[in-house]
Amino acid sequence: MNENYNFNSMDIIRFIFKHKWPVLSITLIAAVASVVVSLYITPMYKSSVIFYPKTQVSVSHALMSGQLIDADDHIMNFGDEEATEQLIQTLYSEKIRFKIIDKFNLMEHYKIDKEGDYPLYKLHEKISDNIKFKRTEYQAVEIEVMDTDPKMAADIANEIASLLDQTLNDMQRDVAVDILKVVENEYNILVKEIGGLEESIQGLKASDPKYMSVSEQLINETKRLSGLKSKLAEARVNAQQNIPRKFIVANAYAAEKKSYPVRWVICSVSTLSAFLFAVFMMLFIERYKDLFKA
Repeated sequence: MNENYNFNSMDIIRFIFKHKWPVLSITLIAAVASVVVSLYITPMYKSSVIFYPKTQVSVSHALMSGQLIDADDHIMNFGDEEATEQLIQTLYSEKIRFKIIDKFNLMEHYKIDKEGDYPLYKLHEKISDNIKFKRTEYQAVEIEVMDTDPKMAADIANEIASLLDQTLNDMQRDVAVDILKVVENEYNILVKEIGGLEESIQGLKASDPKYMSVSEQLINETKRLSGLKSKLAEARVNAQQNIPRKFIVANAYAAEKKSYPVRWVICSVSTLSAFLFAVFMMLFIERYKDLFKA
């Protein structure tokens, strides 16, 4: 087998040497062309933000619980894998995307014709190509932005990270505000009921059987009001909270060196591909000549 392998290898070398000028010409043309093409490719710069999620605990829970610092459930703890996935899904929200589009005027920046066919589709395709969200091997979240302008890439990445906190807080605040309205309504109704009981008891004598009934009801309603007041305070804190949802590991900065294209890779792959193409083309031509002669 070794002798056969050596024979085949030498046979291929002889074949290439026999057709060295066509193979060499095609390879050189491809090498020069790849260098020229790579020079015309617009360079892209990459910036990224890396952060960890925080444990999702409300401020009211931290402030009103008996134990302010809970080792297992505290707002200063790192989030788990589920929290990481939740952050990534939030990064894909339309609210964040459209704010980025408006702030950085991406339609114009990406040179998309608003009057052309499917401008929004082209814009979203461009954003999907240039902006990526992924989970790192250490359960952190990475926002990666590629752009022709290194400062623009860094600014977009940092802005997305900033909008993440705002978006999550807005989403939870919407629910908290609805809860606050319900609790406030119940609280106001109970205050009026207690006021009515206080007025009615003032017109009764202590010896009146109805006095004891109203008095007992007033005591019970006052206790319920106290508990409802605590819930109202908690609901107000939740409706007003605006806390960071992540621990920033690394902010984005303007890259000094381009990330794409890597010209030596383009030239190497193109040259090698052209060489192999030339060799197989000459093999095909040789085979074609034999068939034609037959």
